[in-house]
Amino acid sequence: METIEKLKRLKKTIQENKEQILEALKLDLGKPQDEAVLSEYYPVIHELELFIKNIKKWKKPARVYSKFNFIGCKTYLCPEPYGRVLIISPWNYPFQLCFLPLIGAVAAGNFVVVKPSEYSENTSRIIKKILEESEISEIEIYLGGPELSEQLLNEKYDYIFFTGSTAVGRKVYRKAAENLTPVTLELGGKSPAIIEPDADFKEAVEKILWGKFFNSGQTCIAPDYVYIPESKMVDFLKYTEEYMTKYGGPTGKIIDEKHYMRLEKFLENEQIIYQEELNESEMESLKFPFTLLLNPALDSKVMNEEIFGPILPLIEYTDLNLVYRELSLKPKPLALYSGGLCINGTLFHTADRALPFGGVGESGMGKYHGKYTFDTFSHMKPVFEATNIKIKFINKFSKLAAKFLSEK
Repeated sequence: METIEKLKRLKKTIQENKEQILEALKLDLGKPQDEAVLSEYYPVIHELELFIKNIKKWKKPARVYSKFNFIGCKTYLCPEPYGRVLIISPWNYPFQLCFLPLIGAVAAGNFVVVKPSEYSENTSRIIKKILEESEISEIEIYLGGPELSEQLLNEKYDYIFFTGSTAVGRKVYRKAAENLTPVTLELGGKSPAIIEPDADFKEAVEKILWGKFFNSGQTCIAPDYVYIPESKMVDFLKYTEEYMTKYGGPTGKIIDEKHYMRLEKFLENEQIIYQEELNESEMESLKFPFTLLLNPALDSKVMNEEIFGPILPLIEYTDLNLVYRELSLKPKPLALYSGGLCINGTLFHTADRALPFGGVGESGMGKYHGKYTFDTFSHMKPVFEATNIKIKFINKFSKLAAKFLSEK
């Protein structure tokens, strides 16, 4: 089956299962339909359309023009698939973050082993259904828990693509190193937001809360904590209450009780200055109340782990230069919001397929989205083509050059 035919078949099958996809996302994460379409379904359809339109061009050998002494020779970079690749995807955006790397891996010509998250079990089942109905022989999918992930990682691959926590990313990296397998690690980190003294404070609060509330804060690039000018705390609370009254609180629910209890522990011994009121039914359905914390200690649990929920620490500052100095000493985050760097907004930079997405250090390695995904799953093989006459000339030139240099 031709590559474009595989992609078209995948797109058609996804479209035919749209309602089941949205229902699975609602069951797993409580995602409203409009948010699920915006953050999960549409990005995958858009990515498929992008690949269908461009894959022939991307697969063509790229001509490289050599220096004068190789004039007459032909040099190319030819993309070729790595071979057998493993993709392990997470639960927070379980549909999008499984299919985006999968599309690029298949389009590049690889055989792909897929392991979706066991936490988002309803979405994982619909992913399996879609892949089976698509009948693409180069894709295998396995459902299961950590034991299955460990079993899969014990096998040999030509490339591994992992999205998840930094702690698990370290384990994946160690396993990959045993076979010298190249990896892409899409991890997380603590992404700060900085409100500068002369910023439009109301607008800043609204954009930060929008980014924090999306998917109930279970986003690897959600604002994790906020630096605010010391004199602006009252304003932050005022605009937070206005936003909550106008738009409501975080969307969706926490993935399971284990993660819910983890969030509750973050609140222990911290100064809570605002907390959303929820009824008993909402709490039982694993909806977590949006909570603001004031000036948690830098060595506290909430300031040393990625929160991944609707808890937002606020840290007051008096000197902006000290803020930037403090951040420079921390591990590099996956995103930085200041009034990837996303200026005057949150999350938007990941939606532009002209930009790569990826981290550095503890927030990950490698990048993808759009053509960057195709490049990630392709080895750019250098090819040199020369005529016999040209080779003789190059050999002669090389000997003369070597002689000249040895006599200097």
